[in-house]
Amino acid sequence: MKYLIGILSILVIYALAVLVSNNRKNIRYRPLGVMLLCQFVMALLLLKTDAGNTGIAAVAGVFGHLLAYANEGVNFVFGGLLNKGEISFFLSVLLPIVFISALIGILQHWRILGFIIKYIGLGSAKSTAWGVWNPITRWRRRSSASLKCLSR
Repeated sequence: MKYLIGILSILVIYALAVLVSNNRKNIRYRPLGVMLLCQFVMALLLLKTDAGNTGIAAVAGVFGHLLAYANEGVNFVFGGLLNKGEISFFLSVLLPIVFISALIGILQHWRILGFIIKYIGLGSAKSTAWGVWNPITRWRRRSSASLKCLSR
């Protein structure tokens, strides 16, 4: 039953996307199907294999260490603010979010985050044939004119 509900929810989301689309004739279903298939394959690899579970545990460990560093920083700055045994939403949730946001800002400034996002996008665009590489305009959506040029 849970698989039926999952399939039905995917179909409802596709139906809603078609319903609100302003250009229904130009919807390309193949890239959507390929990305959905890639998502299922990645989910199976990450959740059903030992290597996937090890990878998820490693990523969770890295973020666990980051949150531990954030909590130590909060305790250093605001250590005596609360009574023993009390918890504050501001100190335990919001300040680690500020720490992680600052870390993301640093990664973006050093162009590490952009580099990662660029190649994830490149891989997904290549796997779905969503765009055509053009050295002048970079990636652009495939149009009927570019498809004619490729077929020659």
